[in-house]
Amino acid sequence: MSTSRAVLPREYGAYAELLFPLLTAFLAGGVTVAGLGFGAAVLAGFLVREPLAVLNGVRGARLEASLGGPARRAAVALGVVFAIGAGAGLLRAPPAGRWAALIPSAFALLLAPALLRGRPKTLGGEILVAGALAGMILPVGLAGTMSWRAAGVAAGVWAASFVLATLSVHAIKARAKPALGGVWTVRATPVLGLVIVTMGLLGALSGRLPTAAGLAVVPSVLVVLAATILRAHPRQLKRVGWSLVGANVVTLAMLLVA
Repeated sequence: MSTSRAVLPREYGAYAELLFPLLTAFLAGGVTVAGLGFGAAVLAGFLVREPLAVLNGVRGARLEASLGGPARRAAVALGVVFAIGAGAGLLRAPPAGRWAALIPSAFALLLAPALLRGRPKTLGGEILVAGALAGMILPVGLAGTMSWRAAGVAAGVWAASFVLATLSVHAIKARAKPALGGVWTVRATPVLGLVIVTMGLLGALSGRLPTAAGLAVVPSVLVVLAATILRAHPRQLKRVGWSLVGANVVTLAMLLVA
């Protein structure tokens, strides 16, 4: 049995939540030692979820018995990488970058109890993960040349996009089988999408947001609204997920233009 199952998270949509904020920060603010340190820390924190899930029996007794050893070693190694990366980031970052690191750290702290139990797969836990990963733009970007305003706007766009996508996945599951998620998400998802796109448009029209940044939420909202209107089935989640990744590529391009 491949030991990668003890290390690599199975929630493949979360890889986009990890990748796109870091790409935004590095492409807009440049690559720095501090930024790489912060990036290594968040990567380790992201990957450690699966070993903890195996060790806590979330993946089943069979996998816990067969992969317990590799999972334990992976958890320790990733803990070391996290400590080294976070230490390097804090030591080499300017004061603004250090203060900014408190924001994703606050999300991670709230998530820690569920993470240590290997059970971050609730809607609330996934929203905290989305907030923490989107918030990594702040320390990584400010370690480079991004301003507080630019980093904050980009983090807000990604947080809104990721939270909406998370809610949409739960709504798709709940529509087909209410036991899989809160039925309220079915109605809340399109409402949240319309609120997000309205706020982005108003921000762009009022000049409070760069036009491209205000419109950067639109791609994800369109995918989510299409999935809602077409009543996507859980069997189509992979297609919806890849559509959201495509929307994220467009959002990334718009944020870089902004």
